[in-house]
Amino acid sequence: MKKKFVKFIASWLSVSGLQLLLLLFKVLPRGMVYPLGRMMSRIYYIGAYKNRSLALSNLAMALGDTMSEEKLKCIARESFQTMGQIILDTVYYKDLSPEKMMALVKIDGVEHLQKALERGKGVIAASAHLGSFTVLGARLGFEGYKCTFVARHARNKKIEQIIMGFCRQTGQKVIFSRPILACMRLCIKVLSRNEILVIELDQNFGTEGLDVIFFGRKAMVATGPIKLSMNTGAAVLPMFIIRNPDGTHVIKIHPQVEFSFKGDTEKDIRGNLQNIVDTIEKCIRAYPGQWVNWIHKRWETGRQQMPQ
Repeated sequence: MKKKFVKFIASWLSVSGLQLLLLLFKVLPRGMVYPLGRMMSRIYYIGAYKNRSLALSNLAMALGDTMSEEKLKCIARESFQTMGQIILDTVYYKDLSPEKMMALVKIDGVEHLQKALERGKGVIAASAHLGSFTVLGARLGFEGYKCTFVARHARNKKIEQIIMGFCRQTGQKVIFSRPILACMRLCIKVLSRNEILVIELDQNFGTEGLDVIFFGRKAMVATGPIKLSMNTGAAVLPMFIIRNPDGTHVIKIHPQVEFSFKGDTEKDIRGNLQNIVDTIEKCIRAYPGQWVNWIHKRWETGRQQMPQ
């Protein structure tokens, strides 16, 4: 009976609880809503048995050789908390003045971005669902950069509605990844305008991707960034947003990835893709609790293709 009640509360929090938080945001100060959101995230962690089990399983597989079971549980709880903070940040930051946004979100490595854009062929930001990733494009927009995100439709339509509204209000555009050909055409148009195309490479791309090593296991990754770069000449820069302990954020922009081509197309794409994924993994290892995809079946297809 107790387990059923906790499960019901977790289910309620994922829909009605979210709507309640959004309502409270309109009448309460930020300093009161964020602690409430963290508390609700902890309750959701307790009740969302399947998501919690998957997160702990993925963490044990990826980091279990270097961390204790208790440490992995702490990371899982922090990851669930990050999910709630992303939604709250998305709602809060959409109404900020440029001055307030710039004070709360710093940029490290903007010179790499500027140098890449000077080539006039656009930039592909290879990113991940790390930290409050929805804020990344909004903050860059205040510096005069135009950002377009490639995204999948969210399972929770309320969350998708919130994020899409935030993107519209902050000048960001979204291209949905399906159908693939239409997506690729729109991506090429973005790059031809010398703008920034953000592609998050930390989701399972199934059999349409290529297998690379991610946390010591095979994982299927989208080849789009490499193929787009090959076809358009766009630079690829790893780019992430990280939450600081004081609640502020920093966008970390890495130097352009230098590709190597030796004449074997598939091997070249896989090798260059591996270099990008290695950078993503390094950043996740540095901030594991800020990666929300521990609850996803990230390695499922890769596991199926590995020798038994």
